[in-house]
Amino acid sequence: EGMVAAIAFESIVQLLAFLALAGFVVYGLFDCLGDLFERAQAVEAVNRLLRFGQGQPFAYAQWAGLTLLAMLSVIFLPRQFQVMVVENVDERHLKRAVWVFPLYLLLINLFVLPIALGGLLHFGPGSDAEGFVLSLPLASGHGGLALLAFVCGLSAATGMVIVEAIAVSTMVCNDLVMPLLLRTRRFGARAAGDLTGLLLLIRRLAILAILLLGYLYF
Repeated sequence: EGMVAAIAFESIVQLLAFLALAGFVVYGLFDCLGDLFERAQAVEAVNRLLRFGQGQPFAYAQWAGLTLLAMLSVIFLPRQFQVMVVENVDERHLKRAVWVFPLYLLLINLFVLPIALGGLLHFGPGSDAEGFVLSLPLASGHGGLALLAFVCGLSAATGMVIVEAIAVSTMVCNDLVMPLLLRTRRFGARAAGDLTGLLLLIRRLAILAILLLGYLYF
């Protein structure tokens, strides 16, 4: 429950920081949301990104495939199952999660397009869009806001790694290591006893191995 509370707190801070950054872009760098889109329409290179099927055919198949993949990842990623099922201590919590989780996804994605357009207008087309949440406040002299965005992004990535590592370590323990141990004659004789310490050791070693493999892959 402590891990879930920490991830939930981190998610709320991340949402508030992103909304603060969005408010700064929309009402600090520009007059309002309408002003932002009017300026975007006035720049042909940016306006072209808001139009479908003009100049070149729109990649409907790729768009549909990526959208479907994103929808499936929300349901089938190990960390989602870990939070929804394994860490769930009360089924009644699902009644709240059914509307809170989609609402959270809506709010945190609501200003992605305005921030992207603001970055393109401020730095010009072809600039690094991945860094707009940091570069926009830095370029405007708001280092504190950029630091807040960086810390929230770091905490979000860390939280994802924590939950994912715990989920995959549980899968490794339950589906790979324990079945092999139970097949051995020596271990099968003592399998009826308390295995809590052994299970924790296996999962902790699995977490360490997963993180080391991730670092090796990087």
